Amino acid sequence: MKKIPLFMPSSLALALMAAMQPVFADENVLPTITLTVTKAPKKDSYVATTTQSLKSEQPLFKTAKSVSVVTREQIEEKQAMNLTDAIQGVAGVISAPLGRRGSDDFIIRGQLSSDAIYVDGLRQAQASDVASNITGLERVEVVKGPDSMDFGQTAPGGIVNLVTKRPVQDNFNQVDLRYGSNNLRQVGFDTNHTVEGSDKAAWRLNATYSDQDDPTDHVYFKNFYISPSYNFDLGPQTNLSVITSYSHKEYVRQQGLPVYGSILPNSNGEVDRHLFIGEPSMDPYISDTYRVGYNFKHVFDNGWTFKQNFAVQKSRLDGQVVFISKSSPTSTSITRQGRDQHYDDLNVSIDNNIANTFDLANMQHHIMLGLDAMHDTRDLWNYNCSIGALNIYAPSYTSKDWCATKTLRSDSVETTLKTMGLYFRDQIDVTDQFNVNLGLRHDWASVDAKSHVSRSTNGKNSQAFSGSIAGLYTFNDWVSPYVSYSTSFLPVTDVDVNGNVFAPEKAKQYEVGFKFQALDRRLQASLAWFDLTRFNVVSSDANGDNYQTGEENTQGIETELTARVLPNWVISANYTYLPTARIVDSEMTSYMGERLNNVSKQMFNLSTRYEFNQEALQGWFVGAGVRSESKKTSYKYNYTIPGYALFDAELGYKARNWQASVNAKNIFNTEYYAGGISNYVVAVGDERQINLNLRFKF
Repeated sequence: MKKIPLFMPSSLALALMAAMQPVFADENVLPTITLTVTKAPKKDSYVATTTQSLKSEQPLFKTAKSVSVVTREQIEEKQAMNLTDAIQGVAGVISAPLGRRGSDDFIIRGQLSSDAIYVDGLRQAQASDVASNITGLERVEVVKGPDSMDFGQTAPGGIVNLVTKRPVQDNFNQVDLRYGSNNLRQVGFDTNHTVEGSDKAAWRLNATYSDQDDPTDHVYFKNFYISPSYNFDLGPQTNLSVITSYSHKEYVRQQGLPVYGSILPNSNGEVDRHLFIGEPSMDPYISDTYRVGYNFKHVFDNGWTFKQNFAVQKSRLDGQVVFISKSSPTSTSITRQGRDQHYDDLNVSIDNNIANTFDLANMQHHIMLGLDAMHDTRDLWNYNCSIGALNIYAPSYTSKDWCATKTLRSDSVETTLKTMGLYFRDQIDVTDQFNVNLGLRHDWASVDAKSHVSRSTNGKNSQAFSGSIAGLYTFNDWVSPYVSYSTSFLPVTDVDVNGNVFAPEKAKQYEVGFKFQALDRRLQASLAWFDLTRFNVVSSDANGDNYQTGEENTQGIETELTARVLPNWVISANYTYLPTARIVDSEMTSYMGERLNNVSKQMFNLSTRYEFNQEALQGWFVGAGVRSESKKTSYKYNYTIPGYALFDAELGYKARNWQASVNAKNIFNTEYYAGGISNYVVAVGDERQINLNLRFKF
């Protein structure tokens, strides 16, 4: 039974008194008062209506830039095992173009953005050597285009922000079990409990362990992850959340197939798609990542709000890999090159800002002033190992230590990146319908690169202004057109053949679009056109030597829709058209005018789930989806990746405290290629995967 408060707004009290006057006129009759309490509708966990990546929570409908949100329910619907699975199907994103090599590889708006991964708004490292674990995530947000205003030094195509799970005011326990193709075994749990006597204090613990073989011989992936977190009760005006995590991975890289005999003809026939080009005796990659962070917020009595976001992350990655260094359309063998690699990274990041809202000149200003900083040290030891050729039609592997003799590579460098940025933002509500966003930022950065080969140290200090301006007009409750211009600044930690640090990258973007919502905000959609130009791009030639190109340009259209059409029917769809993705200027004149690597002109994704509400089928649900890309061209590798379409399906039953489902990805086992890796190597696509999933809540 709900308790009715003994106070009410004065207008409501007067109305009730007036309505009861005739009754009170007869003092022998007691009045009858009927109060109806309407329970607030449950927040939709499938359709995101806000973004948490732009320093403060903002409605997507009134955000004058492209932001795609993948909610936890969508992640589970996709049966995502890693980050590239989770963002697969996001408009403008090409996920895992380099295949199953154990890293987070993705392209946003035609630009490689794999190193632009943030956790709760903080960049996790200067380079993403270790793949992210998605077990501890509440949602994944993709912010597209250059956005130094909100994220400091960042990639021009956009960033991926991982929003972690936090303790909530609820008590629950959840266990997930999964078994599937390629001997997949996974177990996970998520438990949350409140502290008695407190309205804010709570703790949460989630963890997972998975073990899966790969269709490729001798390749496997093992993962363990655990994340404890705690919300402190520091009073009604102060919030403090502490989030910690530990991730351990062990895997063998799936390094693709030889081009000749797979995507291009070989006079000796096709190679087995399960061919392993490495050595079974090589050391697997082993990584350990530790992270400790907190989010602090305090609201002062005068209306100012102070926020501080802090994290320390330490990661280590060691392992061996074999690459194809040469192949031929007439040969039965490939020439190989082995490497022994060791990475260490220590990252310390902090972001402080203070915000308030006030009226000035008949307009409402939401201002924010902030200061952020990062200190990141990445130590890379990279060795070349001698290894013999391999017959790709009758492979014979060695059982000895094939990497006993190794030579230190010139790219073995300890790189320290220090950054600091001062930013100011003003979101102006000019009228109830028209608002303008203004942002200005100044960054300072220093890069020091110490060569392990020559023992020399080279550095570069840089600074730059960046910013953004955007306007959005709310026509009505269902459409808001907007226009924006933004820039970015990114210090480069790569070095040339002489060990010199390159100049920072810069980028700019124009964007025009529309935001849509309907069905009481259960439908969120967007349409955007953009023109993005990137300057001072670092790339590598056929010998692996780095150089700095002049300019790249991408232009395209993105549209996406996510909706709960009915209480028991959800749908998600998007389409991307990217006609322009070219090199405008380059030190290598043969590349000028060519299309960027692994960038499709068209992408389309559709997924839906329907839960039956008829009495005979109550609890059952079905789902289906399609993922497709058009062909990809390559200016470097001189071959074309054919387009493909993949189909997914699911069938399940949901009860009050448990759920079971069978999910199938690529149900027709379509053979496709994810992208080009080099002149001689192509990334093989995923085969059919069928999983049985069980969930228990108690």
